[in-house]
Amino acid sequence: MCGAARFRWKDLLDPLIAKGIPIGPQPKPEGGAEPMTAVVDAYESRYWAGEPILPVAAAGVLSLCVWGNRSATGGYPPSGWAKRESYEAGVWTKYQPTMVTIPLIAGYEKGVWFGIDQGVRGLVVGMGAQRRVYMLTVAADAVYAQLTNHDRMPWLIDQQTVIPMAGSRSQMRLW
Repeated sequence: MCGAARFRWKDLLDPLIAKGIPIGPQPKPEGGAEPMTAVVDAYESRYWAGEPILPVAAAGVLSLCVWGNRSATGGYPPSGWAKRESYEAGVWTKYQPTMVTIPLIAGYEKGVWFGIDQGVRGLVVGMGAQRRVYMLTVAADAVYAQLTNHDRMPWLIDQQTVIPMAGSRSQMRLW
């Protein structure tokens, strides 16, 4: 699957972004002139830590959304992922999902960071503050399965397979 994700975000005043982990160089205010409008290299969100968020692109609008539901509250499935097969079979229909793009630049699973070119497919359910995004998954290809030892992978957009990023455990031969 994909237990952590990296994405680019510009609006540093967004209340949800404060819950993400900034990665790379941080904007430094100089003379107090609009320090919060600079683009940060990337943010990292981990499903199992803090309050995970992901960017969502739908109908030409980019926004942040809470990633899944880590508890049984809110009437949504307690997960951060949805199988493509279950979506196509209509299992998610009762939640009135909207198919979206999750514009990620990298994903992480079991010690391996991998690049994402165009983002991944996702489902948004709920309205307003109750909105949740679930990452759609597909059966892992041979490369992903070997890299992560996982049988599911994100549904990549216009990308055939993943390539591990420098510093991943598999490249350092730690497992």
